[in-house]
Amino acid sequence: MSISTFDGVLYHTLKDLLSAEKQFRDALPKLAEAATNAQLAGALLEHRDETLTHIERLERCFEMLGKAERSERCEAAAGLVEESRSLIEEGGEAPYIDLALVGAGRKVEHYEIVSYSDACDYAKSLGHHEMEKILRQTLDEERAADAKLHTMGKRLMTEAARMT
Repeated sequence: MSISTFDGVLYHTLKDLLSAEKQFRDALPKLAEAATNAQLAGALLEHRDETLTHIERLERCFEMLGKAERSERCEAAAGLVEESRSLIEEGGEAPYIDLALVGAGRKVEHYEIVSYSDACDYAKSLGHHEMEKILRQTLDEERAADAKLHTMGKRLMTEAARMT
């Protein structure tokens, strides 16, 4: 179906986000299992729990629009998940594999940050203020997850540099 209205852009973005969140929900436990750093593994599992809430919020947004809750396969998310899967299959030594996993996680967060930021802007422009509030809450959580991963990555880089 073609996108021919501003509401259609918002609806398309929400469908894309729903697909992405579901793919990331399924990938996060595998990333956590591959991590050798307990703090990283815990953060990934914690974010999986947040992702379940993000999915629920998106479902509420569909209700607010009065549209079917439907996700179409988000190819960007599929690519990010595949990249993570490749890292897991390749494996590696601590702290290097953990550093690579942090990088993969941050790529996911940045994709989500841009997507939620756009969705917030669309909702606000269309006068969906309650929806914007819901989406902004998730956006803030995605930014916090990225910041947490960034901090972990810096610590892992320091550790990796000492080992070199």
